[in-house]
Amino acid sequence: MSKQTDYTAEEWKTITAAPVMAGLLVSVADLSGPIGMAKEAYAVVKTITDTAATSNHEMIKAIADDLKSRGGKPDLPATPQGRSDVKNMLIERCKQAVEIVAKKSPAEVDEYKRWLLTLAQSTAEASKEGGFLGIGGTLVSDEERQAVETLASELGMSAKA
Repeated sequence: MSKQTDYTAEEWKTITAAPVMAGLLVSVADLSGPIGMAKEAYAVVKTITDTAATSNHEMIKAIADDLKSRGGKPDLPATPQGRSDVKNMLIERCKQAVEIVAKKSPAEVDEYKRWLLTLAQSTAEASKEGGFLGIGGTLVSDEERQAVETLASELGMSAKA
């Protein structure tokens, strides 16, 4: 199992940012308003912490510890303008992170990809979309579902992972 010391500083920065970027991808896909966005941000941090606590993978635990030490704020790249450019950048950075893990620790890459998808899905389920004052709406919007499916496809996984 790999550890932080198995990666360069730049590689580690990329793989620690990807879990948050997977959640951001879903948030950007369907902007939920301030309360919904806060719930989605909380879901990302909580899912990172919860899954790391039960994971047998040292790398996932190390990533969670690193993010906790930064207050849940990874070192993110510059954000382009426009939602579609942001979504493309988030997907590309997640793919780069997966490529780094695949190169350095092939035995851990499937678990890492599943973790990214779990984070995206938990973000999608964090806040109802549509409706008024919590009445009506849907748990996962079509845009959020599509974002999760796109990420899964780009990572060579099933969205049901």
